Amino acid sequence: MMDLADSQQQRLIAGAALLVATVAFFRFLLRSRSGGKRLPPTIPGAPVVGGLVKFMRGPIPMIREQYARLGSVFTVPIISRKITFLVGPEVSAHFFKGNEAEMSQQEVYRFNVPTFGPGVVFDVDYSIRQEQFRFFTEALRANKLRSYVDQMVVEAE
Repeated sequence: MMDLADSQQQRLIAGAALLVATVAFFRFLLRSRSGGKRLPPTIPGAPVVGGLVKFMRGPIPMIREQYARLGSVFTVPIISRKITFLVGPEVSAHFFKGNEAEMSQQEVYRFNVPTFGPGVVFDVDYSIRQEQFRFFTEALRANKLRSYVDQMVVEAE
């Protein structure tokens, strides 16, 4: 009778050791994917749908809730994608000034191509987009905008 109990106990210990080794291995894999960089906190969610349910209930309340809970940078898993939110001026510069390998503006702006047309701003590669943004920055300064008012009125009428 003792042999059966010992055998079950050994299997239980072996199973627990295998489980611990598996968890440690997957944690190592996830950590190595991030390249040693600290990733933003991710909101918890059900597998596959992730934060979709919270997002569909209302994106603005969800963003406010997670901002209060996790801070100005957090990630929401939605189906097979992860969407990272940068909330507030203190972190938005990371989006606009981050390098393309870490912070892809292309993915975010792709939907906006019809606004400006093909080959402009959101339909060009990163280096050209940065050059075009410099033009916009200069053209959209407050003193320049004031000089456009008369022309805008003519166009609107």
